[in-house]
Amino acid sequence: MTFRDDILDDLETVLTDWDDVLWDAITYKGIFHNEYEPVTLFSGEIESRNPWVEVREADFSGITHDEILEINEIEYKVINIKPSGTGMMVLELSKN
Repeated sequence: MTFRDDILDDLETVLTDWDDVLWDAITYKGIFHNEYEPVTLFSGEIESRNPWVEVREADFSGITHDEILEINEIEYKVINIKPSGTGMMVLELSKN
């Protein structure tokens, strides 16, 4: 077993505290972030909500842009997919 496999096995023990992420009629676990962040446009600054979820690559290996996820009973569309190569990936979302 590799170090990477050990880390992924350890993730199983902490997944119980993560958020439910419904995709393709199956519920997975992820860490959901829905924070305000400032965005600079031209000469001013506005606040924007930038939702994203961290998930296990193995669970979401076939996901594509524009697919719908449900988190906390709200639907989100996947707008960006960022695999990390560490067994986790970040899915940037847009409220559907």
